[in-house]
Amino acid sequence: MQKLLKRFTSFTVIIGSGLALAGCGQAADASPQQTATIMEPVDISSLDSTMITDIGAQETVNNAQEGLYRMKDSTTVEPGLATTLVKPTNDQTVYTFKLRRNLKWSNGDPLTAKDFVFAWQRAVTPKTKAANAYQFLPIKNAKAIEAGKMAATKLGVTAVNATTLKVQLTQPTPYFKYLVASVPFLPLNEKVVTKYGQAYGTSAKKTVYDGPFTVQNWTAASSSWTLKKNPNYWDHKNVKLTTVKFQVAKSPQTALALYQSKKLDNITLSGQQAAQEKSQPGYLSYPSGETDYLAYNFAHKAMRNRNIRRAISLAIDRKTLTANVLKNGAKVPYGMAPEDIAKNPQTGKDFALDSTVKSAVAYDPQLAKKYWAKGMRQLGLKKLNLTLVCYDVDTFKNTAEYVQANTEKYLKGLSLKVNVQPKVQAITTMQKKQGYDLGFSNWITSYPELTEFFQLLNTDNYNNAGNYSNAKFDQAYTRANGVDADNAQKRYADFKQANQIAMRDQAVAVLNQGQVTRLNSPQLKGVTYAAAQGITLKTAYKTSK
Repeated sequence: MQKLLKRFTSFTVIIGSGLALAGCGQAADASPQQTATIMEPVDISSLDSTMITDIGAQETVNNAQEGLYRMKDSTTVEPGLATTLVKPTNDQTVYTFKLRRNLKWSNGDPLTAKDFVFAWQRAVTPKTKAANAYQFLPIKNAKAIEAGKMAATKLGVTAVNATTLKVQLTQPTPYFKYLVASVPFLPLNEKVVTKYGQAYGTSAKKTVYDGPFTVQNWTAASSSWTLKKNPNYWDHKNVKLTTVKFQVAKSPQTALALYQSKKLDNITLSGQQAAQEKSQPGYLSYPSGETDYLAYNFAHKAMRNRNIRRAISLAIDRKTLTANVLKNGAKVPYGMAPEDIAKNPQTGKDFALDSTVKSAVAYDPQLAKKYWAKGMRQLGLKKLNLTLVCYDVDTFKNTAEYVQANTEKYLKGLSLKVNVQPKVQAITTMQKKQGYDLGFSNWITSYPELTEFFQLLNTDNYNNAGNYSNAKFDQAYTRANGVDADNAQKRYADFKQANQIAMRDQAVAVLNQGQVTRLNSPQLKGVTYAAAQGITLKTAYKTSK
């Protein structure tokens, strides 16, 4: 349940697309005070990199911590604590990372390869109950350890010496470079974690840092907290900002007012604001790595009828949905995976465009009526009552109600009831595959990897909300993560085939791909965004203009 819950609850906060703001390469002005104030839409839960799941907390942690790699943009990694990007050996299953020399934690302790071993073993230990433990499964013995069948010390990660970390995988994993750039794979200071035990990461004082900044004045009750430049960070000379204040602003209207009065330098826009502020300097919109879709519950006979599924999809006007209902920058989708996740290794074309099946996301009410009539004849029905479950978030409710209005308008005999449930209840309902016929679902990737989206349709996968099953799809998906895992072009072709199979089969009704819209002060330069990590401030600086 943990992985699914994380995805369903993360959509309100930011997942960047590697977009860098103008002026990144310029020198910082000496005159302006090098401080910035950043909006956070919600309170954050923890600073313990092993335990956090909310994107807001990851945003703070990614500015205060650093792992082997860091995200340069949405699909590119660069060295962090590692000296260089590693080419795996032994049939692409062994990574040997060399750490920079003389690394230090913010308390002055040396940072060594053992800090990664400790952190990763802690994450896979069952009693830790780490929500993101599943991300370690590519590492040798992780599966057995997480199942309680093997000691965590058997995890395939070894500190060869203070500056050499060796990692052994069970099979080639092309996206491993993204994993080691993510929060769960950050190092931990064993001495400090042991000192505070379960209290580690519950406040700024009970946490130690190795990144560009340190966190000050944060507890779980805080509505604001401060980042201070970390003098022990290996690259501190290139960090320009001395102070960053994060301010929780749960009301978009309040955040905009604070931005307009120059009390916030960077805010997230929502709904109508995105359209109203589009012409303002500092406005930017970028893919969030999110797909919203309707999952058909294949336990229901009518949902197993492809003509019924086609009719429902064709009755939904996605252009109107994104432009006039959501109004938050969301875009009409191309398929299961959104843009900026992967590109064709040979041509460089974005996967979403390269693999699209236009009929799967088309709007054609007349054709919808024909498929509906055919499907109803096949089922021997004149009326069909269906229930659409979603949870109590405005964007979800508004989308569900729009789907209800469109489908009932064009599909004769359909009665679609929208059942709005509390978030956890709705997720549980869909996980059990009972009590609903259609479920409004969304998925936000943790890292730019196609498996993240296509595992949602793999037979018997825990996150397969509708229990969809197609042998040809499964074969393509399995090849991509098996025999073709170390061949980039073949793997890409496998996922392309999987997407086209699923979209032609109308496995789900993809509704929109998410966008993040922001306003950033023209004086705050060098800000970057990366997938699942929000705003990154290592290269940011203030100017007078």
